[in-house]
Amino acid sequence: MKLGKNILAIVILIVLIFGLYYSGIFSSITASGQTYDQNSVTFQYPDDWQEAKSVAEGSVAAVADPNDSRTSIVIQQVPSEYGDDIQAACSNNNKLLAQYGNYISIQEVKTTVNNNTAIIHRYIINEADGSQKEHVATWIKMSDNKMYVLLLSTPVESYESVRSGYDLVVGTFKIKTNSNNSILDLFNN
Repeated sequence: MKLGKNILAIVILIVLIFGLYYSGIFSSITASGQTYDQNSVTFQYPDDWQEAKSVAEGSVAAVADPNDSRTSIVIQQVPSEYGDDIQAACSNNNKLLAQYGNYISIQEVKTTVNNNTAIIHRYIINEADGSQKEHVATWIKMSDNKMYVLLLSTPVESYESVRSGYDLVVGTFKIKTNSNNSILDLFNN
């Protein structure tokens, strides 16, 4: 009887691993891509993307899909006037977004990473031209004690096809200091 339970547990584990792999969770974590390594940050991004210039306040890095100029990922250091913790910074940003009247919040997820809060906020902005852009912002305080936001911006219809690229950037994002803690490493700890 015990042997049957062990075999069943192994089969369930194998099915779960294949399910996670094919759903993209493992593939985005183990995927390789080009490496961005400037401005005290490093991360991987999809092979078919390119580095980009950003004029957003506090930008430290940006990458974009060269086949769609409307799709980019910008990494910004959060200005100190947003507050000194992730919840305050994200809340202040949400208030600013709500003032424009063209903002639709989809989901906000909070988690703890090494006793620091990380917030993932997904929302839509209705553009002046009638189009909609989907945004995913990951807010986190890193090992350098600074807060960062990693922001994906893409047309709503492109979100599913570029999400794995965003997962790759977020999963490999590191601050270049003596301790190399990526967001993925922090979640694993």
